[in-house]
Amino acid sequence: MNATVVLEAINEVLIEKVFSSSTKLSDAGILNLIDCLVLVSVSEIEGDSKKTISGAGRALQSSDDKTNGETSRKPINGVDGPRVYSLQKLVEVADYNMNSRSRLSWAKIWELMAGHFIKIGCNDNAMVSMFAVHALRQLSFKFLEKPELADFNFQRLFLQPFLSITENQQTRSDTRELILECIDNTTKAFSHNIRSGWKTFFAILSLSANDASASNISLGLSILDRLFDSHLDDFCYMNKGDTMAVDDEKEEKTAEQQISRTTAKERSALAEDFISLCRSSAAFLDSNQQIPMALSMKALCHLARYSDRIAEGKILPPLSKIQVNPILFSCCGSILNPFKISFSFYYVSIPHQQTKDPAIPGYTYEGLSKEEERTMVLWRPIIDGLTAGMCSTTSSLNGEIGCFIQRGSVITLRSILLRYGHTFTPAQWKAMMSQSILPSMNRAACNDTSPVMKIISESPSVSNLDFLTEPLPLPPGNDDAGLLKFASVRNAADDG
Repeated sequence: MNATVVLEAINEVLIEKVFSSSTKLSDAGILNLIDCLVLVSVSEIEGDSKKTISGAGRALQSSDDKTNGETSRKPINGVDGPRVYSLQKLVEVADYNMNSRSRLSWAKIWELMAGHFIKIGCNDNAMVSMFAVHALRQLSFKFLEKPELADFNFQRLFLQPFLSITENQQTRSDTRELILECIDNTTKAFSHNIRSGWKTFFAILSLSANDASASNISLGLSILDRLFDSHLDDFCYMNKGDTMAVDDEKEEKTAEQQISRTTAKERSALAEDFISLCRSSAAFLDSNQQIPMALSMKALCHLARYSDRIAEGKILPPLSKIQVNPILFSCCGSILNPFKISFSFYYVSIPHQQTKDPAIPGYTYEGLSKEEERTMVLWRPIIDGLTAGMCSTTSSLNGEIGCFIQRGSVITLRSILLRYGHTFTPAQWKAMMSQSILPSMNRAACNDTSPVMKIISESPSVSNLDFLTEPLPLPPGNDDAGLLKFASVRNAADDG
């Protein structure tokens, strides 16, 4: 009753002015306002989750009430279902303050909002979770209109809620699908301004490879395939105006000494984005879900094309001691608040090579010189992705094909090694064989119980060693007459 009297006494325009004037608050004042909005929003959304949401697009009074001249308000909780009025006002406050405050001040504001958006995005109510994702999409569109400042990772900070919602096992499948659609739309509209945000997008696409929904898997790979076709060259440092000779080691070292710190960071950031792209494609070979053969073939083609870019010198390894730290934010959830997130805002220099953690940039092979290690930083994600596919225990959806992912990974790996094996030193060959390929072949042999394997091993007239006596021929080049003829026949059939 008291709340009703207060609401009737206050002009609705004045209520709206509280939020539109939030830009005039001090840094401490805006944080207090957001804290209160989050608390009220949590209370509103605790309504009957089985009902549709209310309070979206209107303040406190429905149009029917105004038409009939009634002054009654619907209850905030319970019978009326979840309300998103405060959540909508939270979005408006974010919109008002995004460009009016410094990036550091905005980062603190977003730190408070992000945890709430993650919690709402994981809500069981589809209307509530999708409202949160739509709000994030609208804010991300506005945020990405401006290019990212050097030495900051604000894009990754801002896009982190998308990743956190996708990672949550309790998130609805249709909500994850909406996030993938948001990624698709965002990369189409603002690819020219995306910098640190690429890693978040690639991480979400990698997660889609293990999605329980077959449609989400297909959507994730279709988005990745479009990025592969449209933006692969964007990660090529040679396309950024670099004139460094990659074939002459001495010239490269001299150029590295003369290169500016900003240019070195750009080169390392491009290399890390490329590695994240490689791991996204490789995730579809190491999925725990059954994937259609056509999707697996696309992922294998991606990895083969990545190797072409590296061998052509269009992708350069990161330079020493200027690589950006990927752990720029960490979830500090607790039992009381599992959605609380803390962020750091700067790039951090870390060693350019390491052999301990595949999740950290610079992951390479042990026992190599510094120059050899740095080169293998780019190759290892491709080699590990194919060897993981070789060991996969997931069967293809095409039952008559059988073990397509495993066999396709072996064929693709063999093709890459035969085509570009001459670019590796003996030490690099030894490292690849001992640390990746041979252990994976042993695991793959143990996992493979198909009839073909049994026929080969049990046949008295054929020895497994016979296959090692003569090397197989190299795969044909792009200008092979047979391949060109096949392509022309296929194109003619498609046109017909």
